Amino acid sequence: MTDTVTCPKCGGVTPVAKFCKHCGEPLHGCLYCGAKIASDSRFCPECGMETAFPVARGETGAAQLAHAKYGHSMIPRGILFTDEVSLFETRPVLWLTLMPPVVFIIVGIGILISVYLKFDYNEILYACGAVAFAGLMWLLLAWLNWRNIVYAATSRRVLSLTGTVGKNYLECPLRSVQNIALDISIWGRMNGFGTLRIIGGGAEIEWDNVDDPREIHRILNEIVDKYGHPSH
Repeated sequence: MTDTVTCPKCGGVTPVAKFCKHCGEPLHGCLYCGAKIASDSRFCPECGMETAFPVARGETGAAQLAHAKYGHSMIPRGILFTDEVSLFETRPVLWLTLMPPVVFIIVGIGILISVYLKFDYNEILYACGAVAFAGLMWLLLAWLNWRNIVYAATSRRVLSLTGTVGKNYLECPLRSVQNIALDISIWGRMNGFGTLRIIGGGAEIEWDNVDDPREIHRILNEIVDKYGHPSH
């Protein structure tokens, strides 16, 4: 951390403090490097990371970092209680969701073109178009399905929201969470994804193929430890 910082609002250089000495703008620390930045600044002047996400009441430092990484809330506001705060949200890895239809298109067209080059049947070219169309429809549906998956932890519960048309909500109160299991395959270890299983209250919620699973495992344990007791 530097001894001085440039105020993003007025551009004045001021010592590290709670307020800019030139314009009086309140300053706060960057979630990534710790540098002081203006409260309404979107980017840290030191490391350039985007950190200007609204801090909800009672939100943990880990949750603030998660919002900075994953973006604004994806949870439908209608399912939250009045005093419930979203602390962490994520989705499955996108490329894993889209990989099957992409492979289908590439392999299917590749096989048909190989057959066409050998037998020179024009009908095979129409089949290529059909495979491409079917693959693109599959790709679109896979993307829409991914867009409607939300894995979340709030100040009250752990949630899994899925479904494009019909919605499927699974939840487990934080006070009932007994175990958070982490499953990372060899393929997942090579590509940085894994699955978390939240067990408790007679329910088992799976967060499939999430990015950076060890960090998410740590964040969930922190949330359960802080908010999963009646005294909080």
